[in-house]
Amino acid sequence: MVATSVGHPQTNDVASSQDEAILRLGFYANLACSELVYMHDWQMLSQTCDLTVQSDFDGQVEKMFPLPGDFKCMTDDTHWDRSTQLPAIGPVNAQDWQWLVVRNTKITTRMLWRLRDGYIWIKSPPSTPETLSFEYKSKYWAIRASDGSDQEVMIDSADWHLYPWQLVMLFTRFKWFENEGFDSTAAWDAFQKALQFETGSDKGATALQLVPGTGYPYINAIKNIPDTGYGSSP
Repeated sequence: MVATSVGHPQTNDVASSQDEAILRLGFYANLACSELVYMHDWQMLSQTCDLTVQSDFDGQVEKMFPLPGDFKCMTDDTHWDRSTQLPAIGPVNAQDWQWLVVRNTKITTRMLWRLRDGYIWIKSPPSTPETLSFEYKSKYWAIRASDGSDQEVMIDSADWHLYPWQLVMLFTRFKWFENEGFDSTAAWDAFQKALQFETGSDKGATALQLVPGTGYPYINAIKNIPDTGYGSSP
């Protein structure tokens, strides 16, 4: 569809095409999808990691653990110790971390963490296994058609992406206008309208009451009235 909209014939096999213009369109599609990763906190890219944390020896000051292979960035304030049911403290900044490491300060009730050198580091890991759970954003927005695996680029013509197809089409179209030296103003406006709609409807939102009640809800259908057991009528 993008090819048709910019005056090129549709091609079923983009990856093996000999047409330079079609190959550039494929590149623009991958470029657009890669940029969409950081334009919004997409719910389809949200993942959960459960990390088993345990020290290698008594008195270990810090220990690094590998992050998931598709890790892009952390989702703030989602880190919890499932074993103690307490929130983990982090990310600890470099200055405080060094202070904790040098003085070997221990906080026995809470798990402390930071990111460094592509790993998640835990301060004074426990001697018995505990589970650190957190959410993160995946960088794998593409699906490989040959085996269904996740990846961060579309390689074969049958590969597909996780985004709304209209959004990718409009963004790819804009990329073509922009990089081919044409006026891209109208294409950008069309993409922005689609982006605002998709990001606004991607997740649910909490309904806020502008004028909340001040009294105690003695009778409230949501809070304190059971589904059954009203008794019999006189």
